[in-house]
Amino acid sequence: MNPALIAPAYSRIRIFLHWLSVSLMLSLVLAGEARHLLTNLTAIPMRSVMVVHIGGGMALLAVTLVRALVRISSRRARSAAFSLQDACAHAVHLAIYVLILGECLLGWIIVNAKGFAVPMPYTGLEFPLLVSADPALVAPTVRVHDIFGWMLYGLLALHIGAALWHHFVARDHTLARMAWRQRPQAL
Repeated sequence: MNPALIAPAYSRIRIFLHWLSVSLMLSLVLAGEARHLLTNLTAIPMRSVMVVHIGGGMALLAVTLVRALVRISSRRARSAAFSLQDACAHAVHLAIYVLILGECLLGWIIVNAKGFAVPMPYTGLEFPLLVSADPALVAPTVRVHDIFGWMLYGLLALHIGAALWHHFVARDHTLARMAWRQRPQAL
């Protein structure tokens, strides 16, 4: 492959925010999906698991908003040539951002609808209520939250699969652009 055709690496901030998001999502999945198993085994109280899940969700909301701002502000010039692959990649990334934001907001609504506020750790403050306590709102919102979660899992599997395809099949250094250790620059 011609080194001049290799896109430059992402900025350190974009790489950091990407991998921070991955870490937060893994903690959310573990806390969210394993909560019933963990609490049924009485290994961990449900409250502890949900504190991790809710706190991680609010952190992911903040990180995703920052990522969106950084992504918008660091747009590079696009090629004039239309690429179906680029269009699909952008559509998947946009859908991932929308689903992450939707999931976080739905989780916030679920907590509020149950009659609780979401605390801001270490500050003694609480996030504003998005909705008033409404037990009838909890079940349908949880269903949408679950549906969005499964859609997000599917898109993330597609995203990861595409990254692996680029790395092992296309060998076009797309995955290396998001690595902490950068490849040597072409001369």
